[in-house]
Amino acid sequence: MIRRGRPVLLLLEGDPWRRESLVAFLSAEGYDVSTEDAEGLPEPELILFGLGDEPGSPTPRIERIRLRHPEAKVLVVVREVNARTTFPCLMAGVKGVLPHTAGAAELRHALRCVREGTLWTPRAVLSEWVERVSRLGLGHTSAFTRSEQRVLEAVRDELPNKEIARRLGVTEATVKFHVGKLLKKTGSADRRELARFASETLPALVTETRG
Repeated sequence: MIRRGRPVLLLLEGDPWRRESLVAFLSAEGYDVSTEDAEGLPEPELILFGLGDEPGSPTPRIERIRLRHPEAKVLVVVREVNARTTFPCLMAGVKGVLPHTAGAAELRHALRCVREGTLWTPRAVLSEWVERVSRLGLGHTSAFTRSEQRVLEAVRDELPNKEIARRLGVTEATVKFHVGKLLKKTGSADRRELARFASETLPALVTETRG
């Protein structure tokens, strides 16, 4: 039963024992908790998503959730919080990353910070993320060559290599070469993450170029 004034939280957790304990904890913390993502239920303010041990990039799963609930702030729970597990989540728009061992105090604080508009990850990982963004020079044209920036713009627009080659007047092999370099430069796991990166950072690059 939804109570007026209580924030709605959607809990997506595959482990039934962990799900049960989290429902009890979150309810006691003042959240109206739903464990079913179905039509007709109240739109959540927060989503707590247990990623589990599924192989591959978490980006597609996160994107499906964010597409379904575009206004909700998403926190994910991973097996181990490090740069490898956290960066793809941040690039996918996640606002908080927690280890599955997080205790009540950490979870409580993370939820509060994310509701207030702050990113939540362990300090060391967040510092590494900021350093990475700074190292790429976001907001400065030195981050990418002009050719790389043009390819990045096309990847952001979800164009296939053949269409990018036609737009830029180069061969498909050249486009593949630049895409490979961009994946390495940005640390993106795949083309989808690269497109997400482009959509979030290119406005700053373009502003700097025109300024």
